[in-house]
Amino acid sequence: MGIVAAVTVPGVSATDHHRLALAASEVAEALRLARDEAIRTGDVHGIQISQTTQKIAVYKADLGASPVGQEFVLYHPIDKKPLDFVLSDRVGFGDVRIVNTQSPFYYQGYTRLKNLLFDAHGTPYWIITSSGTSYLLTDGVIELRYAGLDSKVTVDAITGRVQITQ
Repeated sequence: MGIVAAVTVPGVSATDHHRLALAASEVAEALRLARDEAIRTGDVHGIQISQTTQKIAVYKADLGASPVGQEFVLYHPIDKKPLDFVLSDRVGFGDVRIVNTQSPFYYQGYTRLKNLLFDAHGTPYWIITSSGTSYLLTDGVIELRYAGLDSKVTVDAITGRVQITQ
C-alpha cells in the first residue's frame, strides 16, 4: 500500500522548497532594498512587480514625471547587477511564478497597482504627482508558486516591514 501511495501522490522534493524559498527571498530583498535606500538617502524609491511580465524593478522614483517614473534602476549592492529582472531568468528559480490575480499593492481610497513607493521614513505609499495626492498602502502581497507550493511576501502597510510566509 505504501508503494501505491508513493507512486500516486506527486512528490515534493527539498529542491522544490529551496527554489521557492530562494525566489521569495529575492523578492523580499528587492523590497527591502527599495525601502532601505529611501531611508538612507531621504529620496523616494520604489519597486515595480508585474505578475503579467514576471518582472521586478527597484528604482529611484522620478516625482517630476506624471505618473511617477523611474529616474534610475538600482544595482544590487553585492553582485552589482541591475535590479531589473524577470523572476524566471534568475539562476536556480526554475519555473517559480508570481501568481497574483491582480496587481500586488492596494492603496486605501485608490486602486491596485504594480508599483510601490517608500518615503524617507520607509512608509509605503503611492502618489499622484499631477495633483499631489498621496495614498497609503492598505495591502501588499506578492504570491509565488512553484511545483504546487505557495509562498507569500508581504509588506506591512504601516511600517513597510517585509516578511515571507509559506
